[in-house]
Amino acid sequence: MLEAHSDTRSLEEDDSLEEQLANLKLDKIEKVVEASEPDEPNQETKKEEPEGNGIPEALDGKEALVGLGLQVDLDGQLHWGPEEDLEIQQWSDGSSYKGHMAMDLKRGLGEFKWANGETYVGEFYKDHHHGRGIYAWPDGCRFTGSFYLSRKEGYGTMTFPDGRKYQGLYKADLRFGPGIESYIDGSQDVGIWMGQHLFRLCTLMPGSVSMSSFPELSPHWCEDRGNKDYKSLEAPHGQSKDPFDFRYKILLEEDSFTLPDKIYSYSLDTDHLPITRSQHTEFDSFFYRDGDKQESDDATCHSILCASSMKDICLHVIKHSNRSEHMDWNISSIMKDEREKFGPKGPRERSAEQLIEMSGLGDLETVSTILRHDFAHVDVSDNSGQTALHAATVNGHNNIINLLLDNGADVNKSNDEGLSALSLCLMLFYSTKSFWPNVAERNIPENKEEESNRALDITENESCVVNETDSKENGEVSPSSAESLQTSVCSKTNASLGNEEADLSADHHRNKNLRSTMNLLLLRGADPNTSSIPMNAIFYAIKSADVSTVQLLLECGARTDVRMRTQHGSLTPLHIAAALPVAEGIRITEILLHVASDPNAGAEDEDYMYDRDRGETSGSILGFSMKGGLESGLPLYNYFDKTCGVLEEGGRTPLHVACEREDDYKFARDTISLLLAHNAKLNTLWSGHSALSLAIASGNDLAVKELLANGADPNLALTRGVGSALCAAVNIAYEKKRTLPARIALVDRLIKAGANILMPIVIGGGKRTVLGTATDYAYYKYFQDKRIAHTPYHALLPEERDTYNARKQLLEHLGKLTREAVLTKEREWAKEGIVREAHPKGSTKVTAGEGSTPSSRTFFKYCYQCGRSIGVKLTPCLRCYCIYTCSKQCKKRSWDELHRDECSQLSGKLSGKMSPTGRGSRKMHSAKGRQNSPGKPPHGERESSGREAYGDRIPSTSENYSYN
Repeated sequence: MLEAHSDTRSLEEDDSLEEQLANLKLDKIEKVVEASEPDEPNQETKKEEPEGNGIPEALDGKEALVGLGLQVDLDGQLHWGPEEDLEIQQWSDGSSYKGHMAMDLKRGLGEFKWANGETYVGEFYKDHHHGRGIYAWPDGCRFTGSFYLSRKEGYGTMTFPDGRKYQGLYKADLRFGPGIESYIDGSQDVGIWMGQHLFRLCTLMPGSVSMSSFPELSPHWCEDRGNKDYKSLEAPHGQSKDPFDFRYKILLEEDSFTLPDKIYSYSLDTDHLPITRSQHTEFDSFFYRDGDKQESDDATCHSILCASSMKDICLHVIKHSNRSEHMDWNISSIMKDEREKFGPKGPRERSAEQLIEMSGLGDLETVSTILRHDFAHVDVSDNSGQTALHAATVNGHNNIINLLLDNGADVNKSNDEGLSALSLCLMLFYSTKSFWPNVAERNIPENKEEESNRALDITENESCVVNETDSKENGEVSPSSAESLQTSVCSKTNASLGNEEADLSADHHRNKNLRSTMNLLLLRGADPNTSSIPMNAIFYAIKSADVSTVQLLLECGARTDVRMRTQHGSLTPLHIAAALPVAEGIRITEILLHVASDPNAGAEDEDYMYDRDRGETSGSILGFSMKGGLESGLPLYNYFDKTCGVLEEGGRTPLHVACEREDDYKFARDTISLLLAHNAKLNTLWSGHSALSLAIASGNDLAVKELLANGADPNLALTRGVGSALCAAVNIAYEKKRTLPARIALVDRLIKAGANILMPIVIGGGKRTVLGTATDYAYYKYFQDKRIAHTPYHALLPEERDTYNARKQLLEHLGKLTREAVLTKEREWAKEGIVREAHPKGSTKVTAGEGSTPSSRTFFKYCYQCGRSIGVKLTPCLRCYCIYTCSKQCKKRSWDELHRDECSQLSGKLSGKMSPTGRGSRKMHSAKGRQNSPGKPPHGERESSGREAYGDRIPSTSENYSYN
C-alpha cells in the first residue's frame, strides 16, 4: 500500500524560532470536502454504502473521475462495464478488490480497499496501480493523478485535511518538478520541488554573483554557456547514465537471464526484483497512451541550466509535458520563473529565501534554526541557481559553510552559469590583474617594461591578487580594485599614507579569508573538476603562478587533461605553465609533468598561422624570377641525404609554446629542458614550424642550443613556406631578434649540428614554386622587402642602410657556405672516381670510376660567388667551363678572390696569358672598387648586376638592385 507520510507531514512549531520564522506555523483546519455537481440539474449524486461499490466519500465525484479520463456513468459513478465481467476478491485481513482481471491478475478498472481504510479506485495493470486513479487515506488525504507500478508518477493533485492542496509533478511517490502548494489563507509556495521541500525558487535573491561582474572572463564563459542549452538534451529513454553500471546488469537485456517465467503469479516486489527492458516497454505502453509521451524538448526548460539533479527534473518535466492534467496549473509560468501570476509567498518559500539571505549575511543562529527544523531544503536555490552555500562562500562565512555541509549540502552544486562554490571563490580570489600574460593565449606584453612594472606592483601587494567585494547589504561583487591600489602606491602623499596602508591591510585580510575558504571547500570534498566555467579550477592557479595552490588542487584530484577555451583553440594546463614568464612557471611545469601530464598534447589551433609569418607574400615577386633549372630537383637531391620518417603536424604542444616565448630566454630554456626530459617530441610541426624553428624565430639561442643538444633535426622539412631551420635563421621576418654577428653565428651553429645548406627547399607558393637552396630562400625573402630591396642605396635612410649592409654580409656568408658544401660533396665523389670534365658552351661530361654508374650523378649548377641557383641566368667561365656566375659583379669578384688560380689549373692556361683587354678590364674594376667605401657598392655596379642577372625583365622605369 502507499504511504502518505511524506505528503501529510506538517511543519512543526518551535518556541525558540525567531519572529521572522513565526509565520511558518500552520494552523490545522477542519476537513473540507467539495461534492461534485451532477451533469443533470434534476438528478442527485448517488452515494453508495460501504457494502455497495465501496467508493469512499472522499473519492466520490464525477469531475475528479472524468478529469482522470475514466468512464463515468450518468449517476456520476465509475463505469464498470457489464456486471458479468467484474470479479470480486477478498483476503483474510479484510482487504478486498472489485474490478476487471485477466490471467488471474488485476488489469483494467477496479477498486481496492485495505483493512486500514485506504482505498484506490482507478486503473490496474498486472496487479499494480498503473495508470490514472484516485487514492484516499482514512485521515482525509486524497491523491488524484497517475500511478506507475503502484507509485505516484506524473502530474497529480494532493489534498489535505487542513485545507492545503498541492498540484504538481511526482516521481516515485515524491514531489519532483514544478508544483504549487496552496493554503487556506490564499498564500502559495511556488517553484521546483524535490520531496517535501522547494528545490528552486522563481525569484532572484539579492547579492548573487554573476559572470557579468567579470567581463574579462566572458570570452571563455560565452562559448561554454552556449553548449548548455537543454533544447539539445536527449530523449528521456537515454538521458542519463546509471551511476551503478555494473557488468552483471547486461543480463537485464535478456528476460530469460533475469526472471523465471510467470513470476507475477507469486511475486510483485518490483522494489527488489529487476525489471527488464521489455517489461519497462510493456508498462510504458499502457501508461503512456494516445501519444501523450514527449520524446524531445520543446522550450519548457530553457532557463534550467545547472546541476545534475536539476537536469533530471527537467528531463522528467519533458517526459510528462504532453499530459493533460497540468494544463490549467500555470506550470509553464513556473518553468519561466514568472512568480507574479501566483498568490502571496507561502511559508516554505519564505523560509527558503531566508536560508539563502541569512547564509550570505553570516547569521549562524537563523540558518541553524531553519535547518534543524527542516523548514527548507539545504540546497534550495533562487532562479539563478544560487544556493545558501554559494552565498556563504562569496562572503567568506566559513562557519556557515561548515554548517551547510554538515547538513548535507552539495559542495559541488553549480548555479545556472555553471559556477560551483569553489569556482566562485577562485574567481574572487584570483583577479585578472594577477594573471600573468603568456604567449599560449596570444597576449604577451608588447614591452618588457610594462611586465616588470606589473611584477613590482604584484610583489608589493604580497599575494598577487587584490579583490574587492561590496558590502554585505547588497551582496554584489565588483571588479578588482588592484589597479587603483597599485597606482596610489606610487603616488600617495604623507597625508594619505595611513589610509592607504589600511586599505592594503584590509585587502590582504580579505584575500587571506578567501584562501581559507578555498582550502575549506577542498577539504570538505569540493571537486576541482566539476565546473569548467569560465575555466577549470587549476587554470586559475596556473595563470597566477600560484605553486602551492596548484599542488593542493592536484592533491584534491584536479585533472591535467582538461581544456581551457581561448580564441585560438583549447589549451591544457601544461600549455599555460610552459608559457609563464616567471620562475614559478618552471616549478609548475615540473609538478604537472610529475603527475603524468601529456607533454605532447596538441592545442586545437592547427589552422592558426604563426604571428610573425603573417603578411608574407607568396608566388612571384619583383626582381626575383620564379624560374630555375632544378624543376626535377634531381641535382640537389644528389647533394642531400634524404631523412626518413613521417612528419607529424597538428596543434601546438607545450614544447612549441616554450620555444615561442620571447620574455625570459633562460626560464624558457629551463622549461624546454624539463619537457625534453619527459619525452616531449622534438620534430612535431605546428603552423609549419618545428620547436627548433620557433626557438630561432623567437630569438632564443639558449633554446636552440638545448634543442640541438637533445637531437633536434636541423634538416627537418618544414611546411607552409618555412622551409628549414636554416631558412628560419635567414628569414627577414625574424632578423630583429638578433644582431648580425649573432645571426652568422646561428647559421654556423646549425651547419655544425648537421644542417645541409644544399637541402632542397620549395620556394614560392601556389602554382609558382621552384626548388632551391637555403641561399635561394634568403634571396627570395629579401626581395620581398619592397623598400630596401628595390630602392637605390643613396635613397635609403641611415637605419635602412644598416639593414641593407647587414643583409648583404649575411648573403655573402651564405654564398661561401654554399660553395664549400658543393665542393666538399664533389671531392667525395672524386674519391669514387666521379668527376665532371668541362667542355665549351658549358656542357659537362661525367667520368665515372670502375663500378660507378655515371647517370646516377647530376651536377648542381649555381653561382660560384653568391651561391644562387634560381632567379638568375647562370653563365659558365669561358676559360674552364667549370663554374658559373650570375652577373658581371659576381664574375669579377670570383675571379679576383677565388677562381684565378683554380681556372689556370682546370683549363691548363696561365692567368698571365690572358689578353691585354682582359687585364685592363680587371684593373678598371679594381680601381672602381677602391674608390668606394666598404659596404657601399657603386651605383653602376649594382645596376649592371641587376641588368645582367635579369635582362629585360626588369622595368626600365624603376631601378632594381640585387644583393650581388
